[in-house]
Amino acid sequence: MMQRRTMISWGLFALFLLFCFQIDAHAVQYKVKKGENLSLISRRTGVSVAEIQKTNHLNSNIVKPGQILSIKEKNSPSPVAAKSKTQPTSSYIVKRGDTLPLIAKKTGVSALQIARLNHVTTKSLRAGQKLIIPREEPPAKAPVEEEEDLLEEEDEGLTDDASGQIACEEKVSEELLGKWGSADERKLFIRVATGFLGAPYRLGGATVKGIDCSAFVRKMYEFFDITLPRTAREQSTVGMQVGRDELVEGDLVFFRTKKPIGHVGIYIGNNEFVHASYKAKAVRIDSLDRPYFQKRFQRAVRLKGLDENGGT
Repeated sequence: MMQRRTMISWGLFALFLLFCFQIDAHAVQYKVKKGENLSLISRRTGVSVAEIQKTNHLNSNIVKPGQILSIKEKNSPSPVAAKSKTQPTSSYIVKRGDTLPLIAKKTGVSALQIARLNHVTTKSLRAGQKLIIPREEPPAKAPVEEEEDLLEEEDEGLTDDASGQIACEEKVSEELLGKWGSADERKLFIRVATGFLGAPYRLGGATVKGIDCSAFVRKMYEFFDITLPRTAREQSTVGMQVGRDELVEGDLVFFRTKKPIGHVGIYIGNNEFVHASYKAKAVRIDSLDRPYFQKRFQRAVRLKGLDENGGT
């Protein structure tokens, strides 16, 4: 077991060397907090929304709590100075009896933001004092096309047969392809897969210069002793089919594009999956609860189990 873990560790290191992408040496990591969007993060870091989107291969203003963003450091004024220059603001005249929580309730801006921006506390407030109040910008609307062509199509030979039946109505083999050595090994697999967030996407690609969804899945499982077919359609026919309510980490999830099965991702828990995204042009995490993916979900398969009976 120790030898296997050592081999996995060395293999991980080698895989990252072969497949990792360049990250700006002057970038820092920022963990998204609950309720934040890119506009708010931009104001807090002094880095423009466009720059954050470009660095992290994002196509909208929407981020998720806990998501890690790379923020490029710049030789710029302090975040407070940057805010005063770029952030839309209004003013508020302190009234007798006002407290920071009361002002926050009146203005809809958190007491902490008001305190930080004006360097005040409730005790230091004075009637007649003028406070700068940041105005929240509404979240940018996602482009219309984001709900139309998020997924690539890679099964070029897939067509309808003469009877009008979809040619990809192939049955899953219903046999697991292997076993996880332990629950920890399965967690390691998820860490490896999510370690490639931001890696560049390229339709038909399977190299450091760009990779598509099925090649990404194939590479991840190849490292853990499972050899998969090349396309999403072929991958959907191996392993054991499971219901959406039975998904566990490491299962593959498949989606319809303009073809019955044209996209695949790796389930990572919490109704989320990691995949090489055509729209984002990078490896990213998305939610199965998102309407776009809900209506395109086709099937899920499990490739490796944890016990002798082929369970989770």
